[in-house]
Amino acid sequence: MDTRQETQYQQDLIESLKNPGEAAAYFEAAMEEKDKEIILLALRNLLRAYQGAGFRHGNISLNI
Repeated sequence: MDTRQETQYQQDLIESLKNPGEAAAYFEAAMEEKDKEIILLALRNLLRAYQGAGFRHGNISLNI
C-alpha cells in the first residue's frame, strides 16, 4: 500500500470514528484482541477523531 492510500485510509477511519456507534464497535474490537499495541493504536485513532470533532478537556493538549 502506498503512502497516499494509507493516508486516505487513515482519513476515512478517523472520519468514521466520529460516529459514536462506530467508535464503540471499533474500540470493542480492539479490546477483544487483548493486545496492548492494538488497544493503544485504537485509543490514538479515537482521540484523533474526537479531537477533530471539537472534543476538548480543559487545558489538555494531546500530541498524537
